[in-house]
Amino acid sequence: MPAVPKYTTSLGFLDNIKEDLSYAVRRRVFVAFMRACEPSPLSRAADFGVTAERSHPTHAFFERLYPHPARLTAIGREASDWIPGEFPGVTFLRADLRGIPVPDLHFDVGICNAVVEHAGDPASQRALVQEVCRTCRKVLFTTPNRWFPVELHTFLPLVHWLPKPAFRRVLKTLGYGALSLEENLNPLGAREFLALFPEGRENRLLDVSRLGLRTNLACLSSARA
Repeated sequence: MPAVPKYTTSLGFLDNIKEDLSYAVRRRVFVAFMRACEPSPLSRAADFGVTAERSHPTHAFFERLYPHPARLTAIGREASDWIPGEFPGVTFLRADLRGIPVPDLHFDVGICNAVVEHAGDPASQRALVQEVCRTCRKVLFTTPNRWFPVELHTFLPLVHWLPKPAFRRVLKTLGYGALSLEENLNPLGAREFLALFPEGRENRLLDVSRLGLRTNLACLSSARA
């Protein structure tokens, strides 16, 4: 399997501040998940799209915060098999999210945080979203909001508002080679985000903003009864 690129740029001595801010945002996402999904101790839960990165609590925030680890499966294509050792009870399943080897609606609740924008072109993004939905009755997806003024992977202002080919040329010119590729970064606005979800489910945007700053989009997708 090819090496997985880093999905955010280094800010040098500001990296710890950046990661602390990320963790604060993800804690709000976790609160939104708990309120919307209401998992019980018996619910089968999944964290879709875990990373091999472990340098800061933000990278495994869900495993750190979820109160029922024995019912939690962390799923991702990266080598994240360190997770069960650090979070006893959690199961790790290595899989691409476009082909998850579990039956339909195997999980009761799940989260897919900041993964969709890294899935590639719209067809690949849709395939990922629909496969995750196939496996989970109720799942919360998040992605950075394209229309927030700062692009949250490069921390460049406004460039992601350009037409996408121009956005990619700017990133490549500025030295963001990996992030200039659609397969690694394809930011979404609300309309594009919602278009990825299966029509046969109930899909609604949730507000996870703070102080009116809508840095991220969140969509709760639920199987119809």
